Amino acid sequence: MVSATANLRTRMRYLPLILLILVAPRNTIRAQENVPGPQQALSLTRSMSIPLNGVQLYDQVLEAWTWTFGKEPSAKILRADREEGVLEGTARINFRSNMLVGREETMGIITYLVHFQVRPGECRAVVTQFVHTGNIKTTRGGIHMGRLMRDETTITSIRGLSRGNTTQLHAELRIAATSRIETLLRTMESRIRSSVEP
Repeated sequence: MVSATANLRTRMRYLPLILLILVAPRNTIRAQENVPGPQQALSLTRSMSIPLNGVQLYDQVLEAWTWTFGKEPSAKILRADREEGVLEGTARINFRSNMLVGREETMGIITYLVHFQVRPGECRAVVTQFVHTGNIKTTRGGIHMGRLMRDETTITSIRGLSRGNTTQLHAELRIAATSRIETLLRTMESRIRSSVEP
């Protein structure tokens, strides 16, 4: 009788540990599902068909960079590989919100990475890694949205802003970034075409 009671106590002592082992993986999976993945991050793509060989088109893309992305704030070429047909660079967009709440704290920059892959007759542009950094020089510190997403359904909450203001801010940032990049890509394509076509 004593051994049966001792045996039961031993089993009961390990019960919380067993339950923890069974429940923890489910919670971990659920937490991972709520974290936005890279496939949900904002990215913009444009493909241009230009009747040139790979080297000629690469030279035209590099020249057009100088007059478009190259004139943006903090523009810098990170990789220029003529043989591989790769041009990669980074720049930023200056941002000021129309919102009244947190306007000074959210005023800042959106940085991004632009990648051009050039092949004979085609140039594909992919713009990714849009990241918002707020104004750190304010008395309350900056409000940073961080990585921009494709839409407002996957954004995370920001300390100091309500959910509604966070959603509005993200929408403003996404629209500002999309509008500026699409304008630059259109201008770039137009510049390349005007130098090629009679």
